[in-house]
Amino acid sequence: MKRAGMLALLAIVSAAACVPDAGRPDRFEQPYRLILDAEDARPTGGDSLARLLDGLESDDPFLRRTAVRALGRLENPELSATIVRRLGDTDPSVRSAAAEALAQSVHGRDGAGVLPELLERVSREPDAEGRGALARSLGRLSLGDAERRQVEAALVQLGGQGSAEPMGTLLGVALGFESMTRSSGPAGMSKPAADLLRELVAYRSEGAGHIRALAASALGRSRRLSLELIRLALDDPDPEVRRIVLGYLDAAPPWSREELVEQALADTSARVATAAVQYLAVQSRTDRRCEQLIASAAPEFASAVRIPALAALARPCPTVDPQRAALVRTASELGEPGADWQPAAQALLSLAGLDPDRVGRLLPGYLEHGSPFVRAYAARVASAVQDVAALFALVVDLSPNVRNEAVQGLFAVDGHGMDDFLLQELQRDDPELLITVAGLLEGAPNRSLVASAVLATFERISGAERETWRDARLALLGRMAELGDESLSERLIPFLSDYDPLIASAIVDVLETWIGEEYVARPRPLPRTPVPTLSERRTLETSILTLHMSGGGTMIIELLTDQATTNVARVVRLAQAGYYDGLTFHRWSANFVIQGGSPGANEYQGDGLFTRDEVGGLPHWRGTVGISTRGRDTGDGQLFINLVDNPRLDHEYSVIGRLVDGYDVLDGVLEGAVIERAEVVSRR
Repeated sequence: MKRAGMLALLAIVSAAACVPDAGRPDRFEQPYRLILDAEDARPTGGDSLARLLDGLESDDPFLRRTAVRALGRLENPELSATIVRRLGDTDPSVRSAAAEALAQSVHGRDGAGVLPELLERVSREPDAEGRGALARSLGRLSLGDAERRQVEAALVQLGGQGSAEPMGTLLGVALGFESMTRSSGPAGMSKPAADLLRELVAYRSEGAGHIRALAASALGRSRRLSLELIRLALDDPDPEVRRIVLGYLDAAPPWSREELVEQALADTSARVATAAVQYLAVQSRTDRRCEQLIASAAPEFASAVRIPALAALARPCPTVDPQRAALVRTASELGEPGADWQPAAQALLSLAGLDPDRVGRLLPGYLEHGSPFVRAYAARVASAVQDVAALFALVVDLSPNVRNEAVQGLFAVDGHGMDDFLLQELQRDDPELLITVAGLLEGAPNRSLVASAVLATFERISGAERETWRDARLALLGRMAELGDESLSERLIPFLSDYDPLIASAIVDVLETWIGEEYVARPRPLPRTPVPTLSERRTLETSILTLHMSGGGTMIIELLTDQATTNVARVVRLAQAGYYDGLTFHRWSANFVIQGGSPGANEYQGDGLFTRDEVGGLPHWRGTVGISTRGRDTGDGQLFINLVDNPRLDHEYSVIGRLVDGYDVLDGVLEGAVIERAEVVSRR
């Protein structure tokens, strides 16, 4: 989509920032900083909450909008009555923010309590983007059948003129239907709703691709897609529409599906061809489908298509020889570090269940490869074929990720016979490896020895005061609770005042279980990173993040400071400090996301402190950049970039930017791609 069209669509979810320009007196500085700091504190009461409430009464729409959005992000239903007051604000951007905040305040809970206020506003909202925000907010509420029918009627009302409605309204309506059908599944859809969505699938105005894709998805989930609509969508000029509809090919008559798949496999967009491969991967095996998968795994296809096809070939075909030959051929093509190794590694893994003997002859080249990513695949393959010698070679690898894979393979063979080795691995500092070891030590026969060793590791890594090591600490604590007893309680008591409230609460549970007495957690949180000032925000708003990839190519990211101020500030700070330089995109998921920015090249190791979620605003369109988390408010500096439109991530993960150049580079990024340098430059 052209950038101008993308910017126009943003109007439904967030008006342009109303930050005062540098020439005006900074009378906003103190109240702005108080609002941002209060949001960051996640208050349930007290002075911080009072500051947010004060912000709602500001005479400036920018401050009111900032405050109401912050209140929604607290996800506290008790604040919904306060948020409702801003649904009638004089400023349309504040009204839109209030609608989204009201829905966010009941996120994950029954939304019936806020439904009447949103419905009441439908007939009164004059602003097109505000109507879109109402539609999107209504559609995402968790409701019963009767209330859902009310929402459906309201969405039909908001989109009543179909393609004659403003695009900002229609995008919100499409997002609302997509979200509602995602939560309700194939529940009955009214004829007016289905008719409106069918019209939107055919809405070919420039910049309306998101609307068509969302409408097709909503119809697909509701089992309202006809063969005619599927054909129309597969001929759409937007690849996202063509990709989306392939998820619903089962709605087409069986006699038509092979033709539709053939069309998709030949599509000029790798995303569409990949979706066709993903469809074939879950179908029953026939010779024809296997021929299509084998053809899609050939070198002339993009790696983004080949790798899912090779993964699908792990399941036996009716005629296995061509399948085996394709896998052997590809697995034999492993190149040197720097070359594309991913298809070969996936082929070897798929081959493991079909021809273990051939795998054994190919595996040595993988064991000695210079890339730890390749050696991690080697460990998975060795585990699959139970090659103990290979696993012993890999379990002492310098890469914790390789050891992590190998130790699981050895445990599957030897069980608790390798507990002594697991206890040695507790001396490591990689959080994912520690999580794995803690899990494998479940039920260890030497309970007291293991419990004491696990506690020693817990004490050691706790000294680093890294909030983002929470998962490893919880895993160790869980194992200690299982295997230990009250003889360890004196060592645990100091952690009642841990810097992480979740850890302190877990300590209470362990002590009360062991001893039978009541304990009280008194956590002492670490100092939070100061939130950006208004002047710092202005600097951030003129900044661009450029990722220079090893091997050439750049991805240029426009930073969305208004959407996620504190997260943008953190990413910029880390980039300027060189944090991302030399790190990898350790995760690649076909037609989903790439994720990177971990010093350990895994999910569990990032920058030390958590940052708070700043959800809402821009949907997770293709090319948007989000903050990876493992639960609410657990950002650790890791980034992900959406390879396709992912509306299911909306309201769950913060969006900090969007790609404005380098989509060809994005589509070529695979697991292990290296960020040579992250550079922050000014647009001025």
